[in-house]
Amino acid sequence: MVNHPYRGLAIVLSFLLPGLGQIYNQQFARGTRFIIAYIISWALSFIVIGWFFLVIVWIWSMVDAYQSTGRVTLPPRRAPRG
Repeated sequence: MVNHPYRGLAIVLSFLLPGLGQIYNQQFARGTRFIIAYIISWALSFIVIGWFFLVIVWIWSMVDAYQSTGRVTLPPRRAPRG
C-alpha cells in the first residue's frame, strides 16, 4: 500500500471526532455512521456499557480512517498558472 500524504490528518480528525477522518476521505455515509454511533455511545454512557462502546467506536474510527486513506484516489493537481 502506498503511503498517502494526508494519512496523518485523517487520523487526527478521527481522534478529535470519530467520523471526521472518513468525511475527509470523502466517505460521507461511513463518516455519518461513525458520528451517530459516537453520539449513541455518549447517550449510553450513563449506563456503564456506554463507556465501553465509546472507546471501541473512537479507536475503530481512527483505524478505519488510517486504512481507508490508502484506498482514496485524489484528483490530480493542476499546474499553477503563471
